[in-house]
Amino acid sequence: MKKVLGSLAVAAALTSSAFAAGNTNTGCGLGSVLLEDQSSTLMQVVATSLNGTSGNQTFGITSGTLNCDKPAKMVGNEKVNTFVAENMDTLAMDIAQGQGESLTTLATLMKVEDKAAFAANLQANFDKIYTSDAVSSATVIDNIVTIAG
Repeated sequence: MKKVLGSLAVAAALTSSAFAAGNTNTGCGLGSVLLEDQSSTLMQVVATSLNGTSGNQTFGITSGTLNCDKPAKMVGNEKVNTFVAENMDTLAMDIAQGQGESLTTLATLMKVEDKAAFAANLQANFDKIYTSDAVSSATVIDNIVTIAG
């Protein structure tokens, strides 16, 4: 079953946008690609279920496929995503201080030219970056991108 779903996901990702006229009630994902006729409640429920299975909706959002739009603020550099996820606490301390090795590394990975201004800007907006103790690394990245512009 996993192989079938995997094959369907790959096929759907490679499919042209001919099927892109999906129902907006069901969101994006595999169901919106495979089920063209979503005029009934049953078909919308099936499409929604397919969209939520096996992480295909998440895949669609992050890759910009399966009738999903990639977020405009998304950082495409996987090294940034991995670095922030693995260094959340250290990065938080460095941003709070406005300096430090992890902050310098982040600026380098994000290809920031004026690292001092970047660090000062993030320090001044620390509470907008780390919005809670349980903030996710993805939210931290989104917040940094928003603040750094």
